[in-house]
Amino acid sequence: MNAIILPEYNANIIRAMKGLQVGKMQIPKPTGGQVLIKVAAAPCNPSDIAFLRGGYNIRKPLPAVMGFECTGTVVESGPDPKAQMLKGKRVSCFADETDGGTWAEYFMTRYENCIEITEALPDEQAAAFCINPFTAYAMVQMAIVSKVKTIIQNGASGQIGIFIRKLAGMNGIQVINLVRKEDHLEKLKQEGEKHVLGLNQPDFENRLHQLAHNLEATIAFDAVGGEWSGQILNAMPAGATLVVYGGLSGKPLGALNPMDIIFKGKTVKGFNLNQWKKETDEKKFQEVSSTLQQLILNHVLHTRIQGEFPLEEVQQAMEQYIRNMSAGKILFTP
Repeated sequence: MNAIILPEYNANIIRAMKGLQVGKMQIPKPTGGQVLIKVAAAPCNPSDIAFLRGGYNIRKPLPAVMGFECTGTVVESGPDPKAQMLKGKRVSCFADETDGGTWAEYFMTRYENCIEITEALPDEQAAAFCINPFTAYAMVQMAIVSKVKTIIQNGASGQIGIFIRKLAGMNGIQVINLVRKEDHLEKLKQEGEKHVLGLNQPDFENRLHQLAHNLEATIAFDAVGGEWSGQILNAMPAGATLVVYGGLSGKPLGALNPMDIIFKGKTVKGFNLNQWKKETDEKKFQEVSSTLQQLILNHVLHTRIQGEFPLEEVQQAMEQYIRNMSAGKILFTP
């Protein structure tokens, strides 16, 4: 089978990207609870960019096949009864640290990493179903359980940011959206978002402080990290929580006021989707999956796709994605 292979990690994104190769590999043979999926489409996510730079929490022996997510059809399985039940089924699935990658003609993983999907869900939406929709859902549920009135989020123009806005609005929760680029700020305003702030605007911290206190914003979802993390939490009311779920800046959390954490009861914690899945019972997870699939079919939620590419056009695809990640995901369609 053909696969997109990373021969070495490189912190320089351009060099790392140009090092990607399309090569031949043996089609793996499933055993135990494993399933073999004929890949229909696999997206490029920010986690893939972090991985090829060597900055992700998962590091695999090299050379390694790229990709953490895909959709396709289960064509073979090991002898485990639950794995065999998936044969012939369309699934959306993700790769864990022990799996190969999804940017290939075939992908093998354990049955637990697969979500059965309705035939009505198109490949382009099913390919990106496993991670972002569930991440947004789980975090908004955190806000609902905590009876939060307002959420603050950075990376608000990204795909998870869009999902959070939609799901929060459905549950009567306001959102303060933080973006870096001026055109993203204007776009969100044109889409009807009431509360949008630019991270580079004059007096940003004071404006965020006033808005966060006026709207009682007691939870923030941080996709970026770096100095912005501290600025956000410092601007929030006493008892506020900063939930870190990404590190797009590539920098450690900074600018946190220790006095606020000591005397105002503010907290910082992380969100890990895999851990959330482990803590969610199977019946509840299936209910969430059905709900999210229906929201996609009803066009309430929608993953933006800016282009589809065969594996052989990996260089062109990655260049397009890196130039304009906010335009949507790219898909590899073997």
